Amino acid sequence: MHCHRKSLARGAGVVALLVALTAARAGDSSQADAALSLPAPLDGDAFAAAVLAHNASLEAMQQAVVAAVAQIRPAGALDDPMLSVSAAPRTFGSTTGASGDIEVSQSLPWWGTLDARKEAARAQAEATGQDFDALRLSVAALARRAFSDWAYVHRALDINEENQTVLTEMRDAARVRYSTGEAPQEDILQADVERALLKQQRLELTRDEASVQARMNALLDRRPRESIPAPAALPATKRLPAEELLAQRALSHPQLQKLAADERAATAQERLAEKDRYPKFGVSAGYNNLWSDPTQRPMVGLSFTVPIDQSKYRARIDAARAEAHRAASTLEDERASLLADLSAAYASTREAAESIALYQDELLPLARNTLEVARAEYANGRGDFLNVLTADQHRLETELALARMESDYYQRLAELDRMSGGGLIAPRSKDVGAVQ
Repeated sequence: MHCHRKSLARGAGVVALLVALTAARAGDSSQADAALSLPAPLDGDAFAAAVLAHNASLEAMQQAVVAAVAQIRPAGALDDPMLSVSAAPRTFGSTTGASGDIEVSQSLPWWGTLDARKEAARAQAEATGQDFDALRLSVAALARRAFSDWAYVHRALDINEENQTVLTEMRDAARVRYSTGEAPQEDILQADVERALLKQQRLELTRDEASVQARMNALLDRRPRESIPAPAALPATKRLPAEELLAQRALSHPQLQKLAADERAATAQERLAEKDRYPKFGVSAGYNNLWSDPTQRPMVGLSFTVPIDQSKYRARIDAARAEAHRAASTLEDERASLLADLSAAYASTREAAESIALYQDELLPLARNTLEVARAEYANGRGDFLNVLTADQHRLETELALARMESDYYQRLAELDRMSGGGLIAPRSKDVGAVQ
């Protein structure tokens, strides 16, 4: 029970903060509508922050939180009192004046009903607030994935340009050897074919660049062709906290907290269904001047419903109880699925980091050395030009694979950050228990 109260207090605090933030934004809409300026070069954290500040889906969810919070107080309030007035038509114009009755009545639910209603509304507001936090994590992960693609396509374009320069040098060397009769014209033609293929690759990369740019602007709620600054280099691989530590963080994930709040709301609805089977009361006070004796004119009354058909109430209770069980089962299933997905994402992120190290330390140096040896042998007349082209193509593929792996690593890290509840890419506190 103590933990339950702490959770409610924490949820209420989050909701209150969101309401304050929304009020501040509503009071300064001119600043919210100011032109967005992205830093150059652009890094993943800066882009994610810009998306979180300008994404319309987050604004919509924030307003849903405000609406849910506004429902808490009315849920725990009594119904409006009823004022009724009646008159006896035949007394109109009589010497004693018109006679009639005036009455004020108030309906009263069974004891504890209002508290149960308020608890259900509070739990629903907390669930909406946690849903907002979960959406922020998802949007931040989407932003970082888009940025990683932006960084990759720019790196791929740079690699393409560098390779075109290398191929031009190789073609010039082939022309010199052809002019002296030391190489066939076929070498020049092969170099031209490779250069044409590189031009086609650049067209495809330019198309991908436009696609990623449109996706990034969509996250910022801007037009597709708005300018996006060139990216900074993707961050280097980092040591991950121990998987057990991330799993412990994940138990406080907003999505799980949201489902826990849904369960509390369903439990409150079950209590409401149980209270509906009891009588509902009404009290009234009035004045009836149809009585000739003035002492008999003041009236008080008590009314209550007679819930004879208990079967319909039992059916409602059964339905509410089933919903509460469903909410509890959904929470358990989501917790197990999240921990399983986090474990898989953890292994995938570590594998990507190890692959990057393999490419940087072994595969890429080998590919570059192979190309240099092939070019040197061809220049000395001992090698075949086809070997040079093959080595150059292998180097190109290796550099592109490394760039793709660096982009994939950042995407996997962003997904791991989302699953663990945030704080992994930009740690909230110093990590402990780190492993390679």
